[in-house]
Amino acid sequence: MARKGYIQLVNGFYMNRKVRKLRHTCPSAIGAFTMMLTFCGDNLSDGHISEDDALYVLDITDSELEALCNVGMIEPDGNNGYYIHDYLIHNRSREQVQKKRESNAENYRKNKNEVKTSDSDDFQTAESRLNRDKHQNTRTPEHQNELSKDNSTPPTPSKPDFAGLLDSLERIYPTNRFDGKTSQARMQLEIEWPKIVKAAGEADPCEFLEAKTRAYVGATEERFVKTFSRFIGGELYAHNWEKPKPETPRARQVQPVKSRSQQNLEANMAKTWQYMTEEERARYSQGGFNAQQGRGGGVVVAD
Repeated sequence: MARKGYIQLVNGFYMNRKVRKLRHTCPSAIGAFTMMLTFCGDNLSDGHISEDDALYVLDITDSELEALCNVGMIEPDGNNGYYIHDYLIHNRSREQVQKKRESNAENYRKNKNEVKTSDSDDFQTAESRLNRDKHQNTRTPEHQNELSKDNSTPPTPSKPDFAGLLDSLERIYPTNRFDGKTSQARMQLEIEWPKIVKAAGEADPCEFLEAKTRAYVGATEERFVKTFSRFIGGELYAHNWEKPKPETPRARQVQPVKSRSQQNLEANMAKTWQYMTEEERARYSQGGFNAQQGRGGGVVVAD
């Protein structure tokens, strides 16, 4: 399998004198040259390719190799191999590519460690706020009353055991759509909690959120269920979700079935009409209902 990378092919390749000459002398050699370019780039050979690789890996013919040597696009190395002319002028060497890969790998490791540290800090911050709220809830009623008198705004609604709440919601949600256990989703739930309490009104906010989550999942086809973080962030818990009722199938209108004799009569009438003259058809048409039954207009139809 080819490794990820690229080689340079200048925009003016089609105007190069050597390439235009090959167009007239050996057009297939141009394709062979691009195959050699990509082979050297994939194998980091600094523009060198052995004769065996050229003949038996890339299936380049002797006449194509000779044509490329004649115009100077490749050069024999003197040991049953070839160098692509000026390859290292336009492309990176093996050493440059390896250094770049090592640098990219090191940057990836650093970024990954920074992300882990950031997530840990966010989680610790959320835990500290949760512990502070728990501490406030352990105060005596008299102390709480004093705080209410001192503050002009009502206190922040107490927060639940988010870990236990998320465990309950995870059992409701489709497995592949629940991301509530990530630190970012949990932080978002904490931020949205005052809104959830407000939407719940007099109801218990935890029971309210569980009920709304269950209603949403039940009313939505599984492949269209949004991730839990989007369910919270989009305030979908504030909507009324009802499972769509199945449509009642309409009664099919059944056409009355014609009797066998009626079907035969109509078939015979149609066949007879083909052989009637214009005068007979005119008399038949004037005969009205009796004629259609085979009793008027002088037309006799067998049953």
